[in-house]
Amino acid sequence: MAFEVIVHSEKCKGCEECLEVCTVNVFKMQEGKSVPVNVKECLGCRSCVEVCTEEAITVKELEPEMSEIARMLLKDIL
Repeated sequence: MAFEVIVHSEKCKGCEECLEVCTVNVFKMQEGKSVPVNVKECLGCRSCVEVCTEEAITVKELEPEMSEIARMLLKDIL
């Protein structure tokens, strides 16, 4: 599964709690704000969301993209 990780910079106060709680190092500090730099590593645990007192982080599960071949095969089956 893939996830989209968004830090709303206007809400982020730079407390670094998300950096500390993230076990796969998704976040990095840039100019005093948390920035998701390793989004592909995100496990979707949402620990960063829970620890952020400013509610500055959003984690969404992305829908898997289907190849054109897979679509054609499914179309034939359904």
